[in-house]
Amino acid sequence: MKKKIVIVGNGFASLFFISYFLVLPVFPVFAFFLRRFYSRYEITVIGNGQFIYFPGIPDFIIGKKTKKTITVDIRPYLRRRNIHFIDDRVVDIQDGGRTVFTTRGRYTNDALFIGTGPAFMVEAIPGTGTHTFSPCGGPDDMEAFMHKLEGLQEGIIYVGFKLNKRDGFVAGRGGQMYECACLLDYALKEKGVRDKFEIHLFSPDIEPGETGAITDSLLARGIILDYGYEPAEFVEGGMRDADGSFRKADLILFTPGITAPEWVRQSCLPVSDGGHVDVDKFGRVKNLDNVFAAGDCSNHENPPPWVPHQAHMAQLRSEAAAKNMRAVLKGREPSHTYRFELSCILNMENDALWLHAASDNKPPFRNIFPRHSKKLVTVKDMFERLYLFYLRYL
Repeated sequence: MKKKIVIVGNGFASLFFISYFLVLPVFPVFAFFLRRFYSRYEITVIGNGQFIYFPGIPDFIIGKKTKKTITVDIRPYLRRRNIHFIDDRVVDIQDGGRTVFTTRGRYTNDALFIGTGPAFMVEAIPGTGTHTFSPCGGPDDMEAFMHKLEGLQEGIIYVGFKLNKRDGFVAGRGGQMYECACLLDYALKEKGVRDKFEIHLFSPDIEPGETGAITDSLLARGIILDYGYEPAEFVEGGMRDADGSFRKADLILFTPGITAPEWVRQSCLPVSDGGHVDVDKFGRVKNLDNVFAAGDCSNHENPPPWVPHQAHMAQLRSEAAAKNMRAVLKGREPSHTYRFELSCILNMENDALWLHAASDNKPPFRNIFPRHSKKLVTVKDMFERLYLFYLRYL
């Protein structure tokens, strides 16, 4: 009897989970035929069928990426792996994780992986959803920002972020906002109008006076640093502070902190102080059998304060979760943990920084790449092209 595996979501965490759970050979087309004749598992993915490569969205600012180039129809990828896909949205999970409810049905399982995307805490600052744009809102939101930017001949642009730190780690997308600020500077210089714009970078989660390589890069580009600043409200034409004063802004690009989707809090899943699915060091949802989670929706157990939980970190977590799910389905105890790592390339188009920290102090790729070089822009583009090629064709 095949074990029934249900995977919620089709983003980074879920796709990495699939690749590690199946341990596919180089040419998955052969695996498709093999798995039709023999497989221990019947795997179902519930999602929207569209994978968006979110790290590429800041490149909309310089015209290198579009919605089409960073969006992949993930259904052929799943078919090549003989995985059943359901185009639907999960609204609840009950029965200790054994039953998943969607808008149109219910699905039972022997093991469950939750890799759904986050909810953004737009209520934290009033007016966020009405008066700001965000790269984390997806390609449509970023295209709307670009349309408004193209209509400006001069003005004041604020770029900012707020994090959810209640679980002791970085639940948010600060790195993308640094990148957006630098790419805005580059794009406006290319148009010859940089001197007609003010660019501000603000966040209540950065201490005023903080220094470092990122700060130096921002200051070198004439970007005004409003570290420690948080508006009381976003309003038409700008921001209002707690004392009632008004800050003019012609355009605001802002990303709030992130947490798990609202339906999680009504489900049987345990929820952390920060509103995430509560998991242990093995990626196992606490107090539930055969339920695992990774990515934006879940927290870390005893994390260092600098660690994120999306993209590359989702990969490391999904690998551990996949190995541990295979173990528990065979009657063994989970034993695979994951290392904490922050590793990303901050693209400034005419320069780049490799930002890296790891719990084991290992450097990225054995230090074969420089930490500060324009050549890293090419390296980042190469990683993206390889990953999207893999999803589209392998």
